[in-house]
Amino acid sequence: MLLAELLSHDMESVYTLTSEQRLFFEEHGYLVITDAFTKKEIEKHKDWANVVHDLPRVKEPCGYLQYDEINNQGERVLCRVENFAEEVSGFNYLLRGEKIVGIVSQLAKANMVLFKDKLNYKFSGSGGFAAHVDRAGYGAFSSLKHLSIAIAIDPAHAENGGIEVVSGSHKMDIPISADNTLEQSWIKSQQWISVNLKAGDMLIFGTSFAHRSGPNNSEHDRRVVYATYNRAFDGDKHDAYYRERAKQYPSTHHRIPGVDYTPGSKSYAYGTPMLTIEGLDQSMTASEKGSAQ
Repeated sequence: MLLAELLSHDMESVYTLTSEQRLFFEEHGYLVITDAFTKKEIEKHKDWANVVHDLPRVKEPCGYLQYDEINNQGERVLCRVENFAEEVSGFNYLLRGEKIVGIVSQLAKANMVLFKDKLNYKFSGSGGFAAHVDRAGYGAFSSLKHLSIAIAIDPAHAENGGIEVVSGSHKMDIPISADNTLEQSWIKSQQWISVNLKAGDMLIFGTSFAHRSGPNNSEHDRRVVYATYNRAFDGDKHDAYYRERAKQYPSTHHRIPGVDYTPGSKSYAYGTPMLTIEGLDQSMTASEKGSAQ
């Protein structure tokens, strides 16, 4: 890393939430922050996202995980990369740095540590993500208190598959179907809110908060970094989570022919376009796609 970049990291400013922001989060279950990053920082995020995209597809399993999907043109494209932070120093500092960790720690009222990191690429023509809550995919770690931050690398809105949420759903008893997505009757009964994000905006929500996103029907890509955190006093579970995930649901190109990865996909890919690789697409139902336009 260049000396100038190291110095800029050392000067990272703390972001202090207002009482209004904290109250909004407690009531609605989510919070959008639009002023955390400078234009220069936002451009760095784009550069780092390109680095993550270009991580080599090595023959043997490695730390980071690369997952493909089949897009609406029948092409195999990158859907997501997970556990990339330690491969890209800029992202590692950002996601483990004082600004981001400080924000989630203020909202959780506890010191937080990075639990998982992923980057959804959602290129033009890529699929959407069905309505879900994140806790269903955390396995042995689902009982921990988690908060997630979604950082928009590109603008995210309805046309390119932006995020939709149900305000206050963190306080609801949400029915979850056998495939770990939310039950259709509940989905149809709720008012879904489109959360439009500019590049550099952040959306914060918890593990029991209902959200979804539509397919990217635009001509432009829509990348979002997701970082999830758990309370420090529950322990640093990052590496343990990814060891288990890599065993049950390895990178697409590391799959062994004849091995059934369905149990892993149910835990780690439910509701995602990644299931198109297995021919189990459940990314969004027809009714959801209609309501997400």
